[in-house]
Amino acid sequence: MNQPLESEFLLASADHRLVDEVLAVAAAVAVEPVVVSDASQAATRWSAAGTVLVGEDLAADVTALSLPAGPTVHLVGSDPARLSAWSMPLRASVIELPAGAAWLTGILAGGEGAGLCPVVSVVGASGGVGASTLAAGLAYRATRSGTSTVLVDADPLGGGIDLLLGAERVGGWRWDRFARAEGQMGDLRPVLPSVDGLSLLSMGRRSSAQLAREPVSAVIGSLRRTYDLVVIDPGRSQLPGSLECGRLATASVLVVACSVRAVAAAQQALGGWAGVPPHVVARRRRGTGVGPGDLADRLRTPVAGVLPEDPDLVAAAERGDPPGRSLRRRRGWGRACAELLGVLV
Repeated sequence: MNQPLESEFLLASADHRLVDEVLAVAAAVAVEPVVVSDASQAATRWSAAGTVLVGEDLAADVTALSLPAGPTVHLVGSDPARLSAWSMPLRASVIELPAGAAWLTGILAGGEGAGLCPVVSVVGASGGVGASTLAAGLAYRATRSGTSTVLVDADPLGGGIDLLLGAERVGGWRWDRFARAEGQMGDLRPVLPSVDGLSLLSMGRRSSAQLAREPVSAVIGSLRRTYDLVVIDPGRSQLPGSLECGRLATASVLVVACSVRAVAAAQQALGGWAGVPPHVVARRRRGTGVGPGDLADRLRTPVAGVLPEDPDLVAAAERGDPPGRSLRRRRGWGRACAELLGVLV
């Protein structure tokens, strides 16, 4: 798998000092961004870029062009107030230099460049819709099909997704071992727990430490270079680590229950969504008057898949039986995961 992605790093800035600073970081990881000095030049290369670094000097000009969504955008510069002012209009994360040089290194070394595998992020529009179960099911199903896959849990309040797979006693590193990671990292496969061939990076339960964006960027960058697929369960928080997961995702899933309140929550989630537009997946609920078709109409977006209700999944989770392991008993749910993987990857 691991097919090259046709994309490039684009740096838009006419500030020679800033350009030199970014190019020095890029040279350390053998990356050569395409440099343009005005917004119109940036527009001509926008669709070809996987990642765009916009200097604070051109932020207003680039914003005025209302360029289409597509590349991941970062604002770079040294003035925090100026960077923050343009962050929301550009839907861009802010990299303040020189303090953020380590994070920039991780982006350039392990970001959206050629030869890196897809990253699928699975988020619930509301609590209790089974986003973690779906993330685990997608990762497990991909592994069973022969795809080298790692499941990443980035929700500090989720209790640890290793419990869902019965891997809480399996030896290996959890996120607490990567709390200070930054820059470019090597192959992490030998240190990660594994269940039936599926690698796993879970939150620990000894502390509720939040993930910072730098270690998330560094670790995900490493995983993208060594696996064929990364599936992330970032949780619903707006913490830096979770937001970084959304930024790194090449495909996103928003799981929405078929109920009136869940639709309202999904509308709020979509209104503030940052990153690649999500694929909406409907979670069927008995006793509600909302169906997948109604969901698509109310959210004004197609439904990419429908997850049937399967009460056996709850019991399986309590036993630590990975979602999808017993495919005969959960044939409909497993088939839904397989079809969704075909859409996402």
